[in-house]
Amino acid sequence: MALPSHEFVIAEVDREFHLQHPEAPEHLDPNDPAQAELVQQWNAMYHEFLSATVDSHFFRFFPHAPRQLDPNDPDQAQLVEYWTDLRDAIVTGTSRYDWSTPPQTNENTAAGDTGAHTDGSGQAVAAGGAAPDVDVHMDQSQFLEFVHLCLEGAHIIGDTAEVLGNLSLAAGASEEAAVVLLGEALGPVGMIASTIIMGWEVVNAFGTGERLQEQQGFCYGVMWQVCGLPDQAKGFIDWAPNTADELKEAFYSGVAEGRQKASDPAVHNRAMLAIAYYQAHGSDLDWSRHYVLNDLWHHVRESGLGNEFITWPDPEDMQPL
Repeated sequence: MALPSHEFVIAEVDREFHLQHPEAPEHLDPNDPAQAELVQQWNAMYHEFLSATVDSHFFRFFPHAPRQLDPNDPDQAQLVEYWTDLRDAIVTGTSRYDWSTPPQTNENTAAGDTGAHTDGSGQAVAAGGAAPDVDVHMDQSQFLEFVHLCLEGAHIIGDTAEVLGNLSLAAGASEEAAVVLLGEALGPVGMIASTIIMGWEVVNAFGTGERLQEQQGFCYGVMWQVCGLPDQAKGFIDWAPNTADELKEAFYSGVAEGRQKASDPAVHNRAMLAIAYYQAHGSDLDWSRHYVLNDLWHHVRESGLGNEFITWPDPEDMQPL
């Protein structure tokens, strides 16, 4: 399995950072003293996620290695070198060893043995040779094929538990490995929202108020349909030039369109996979659905007049400005 790109790591850090810091500018400026604390927090999150990403791949290659490497232990020197080389491969795209070949099963690898491939001299083969030969206990290719079938709509996901169960078999016990594997299979998770709304257009005759309500209704319609929930109530008020009834009609028209969109198996599955991704990242089911709902909202919303975030599962009543 190919290593994730540095761009993937940065995109995931950016996504998580803005979920935790919605007040932060879209692009941080390290030269702005007013943003110094935010920049420091982003850097800390980056190094934490990068280390977790390297760990997830390292322990696929070396499942019997110590869970905490000690760079001061001479007996772990080769393992530390491998870990550092994997990090360099992700960050710079260059490395001393060839990690591009999926690990091959070696049932004769003893517990505690790194299983590193050597050239007969006891030295691991450098770039251009084979990757270290390791003991592999999970097949990830089947999970990637499962995700591909789901994205194409060839298999309908009944519940995110199905995704998470298959993911645990493919990634093993490591939560970090699960997040990386599912992220690699899906690409930037926020972009799934753009594929869901593709081909849907708001009624051109609508003004700003009605457009916002229809767009919001569409997002709720998709998610209520995917999650098997009935339409929830929302309160409306007059918002010139529209009456409350006109805005209500626009909202529930969007809900109906969202439900129709989500009846497509491929759209249903994309939402399910995105929910499962956030669950694998540590969020509970309701918060994961909340994040996907807002991924949709941020892609479909045309005006800054609407709320930055919308609530799940019940929409907030309209309030006077």
